[in-house]
Amino acid sequence: MKNLQSRVLKSAFKIAALSVAATVAASAFFTDYSLPKVRGVKVVTDRNSVGFEWKSVAYDPRVTGINIYRAEARKGLKQVYEKIGAVSSRFATHFVDTKIKPNTKYFYTFTTSSGLTESLYGDVVPVKTKPPYKAVKLVEAKLVAKGTVKLLWVPHSSTMVVRYIIQRKKSTDRRWFYLDTVKGRLMPEFIDTTAPRGFKYDYRIFAEDASEMASLPSNVLSVEVR
Repeated sequence: MKNLQSRVLKSAFKIAALSVAATVAASAFFTDYSLPKVRGVKVVTDRNSVGFEWKSVAYDPRVTGINIYRAEARKGLKQVYEKIGAVSSRFATHFVDTKIKPNTKYFYTFTTSSGLTESLYGDVVPVKTKPPYKAVKLVEAKLVAKGTVKLLWVPHSSTMVVRYIIQRKKSTDRRWFYLDTVKGRLMPEFIDTTAPRGFKYDYRIFAEDASEMASLPSNVLSVEVR
């Protein structure tokens, strides 16, 4: 009998816990129409990041934070917003999103939050990120000795570039492989002594900045290693 009562009590506790969880989850989506909206949003864009500044909502003591929503632009379709961040202070007026792609259009919007409620969407802000760095020009790939290939390229014009990524593949393959990194924007050459002889190889180069944002791929040059 005691075991039966114990099982009943445990079941009742689980049901109550699930009910509370469901209530909390439902409340988390409650919209408080009286909360202030985020307005006056200013934007600064880069290739893989975008910074926002908005008018302060600190005048309303109910506000506990700011929620940030993002949608990637889809032609002819309704935009689907996803919450991508939150700032847990009503005094905050800035946010930076670093998880985006170059040369891509996004829409952002914001809400103020108060506990488990949030305001209506504020300003909807369109953003177009900058295109990637232009490609490096690979000018030479030649066999300079047995099993030794020399690559020459034109240094990238952007002062943001800090290194070059060298890739190689057999000409009959589709997949490229990382070969090495050359540091310094003004360094224009690389010597490859690792290519097994008897095959034809393709080479290409990417420029990178300090944040690992890569350029478009260079042109491809081929050389037969003997």
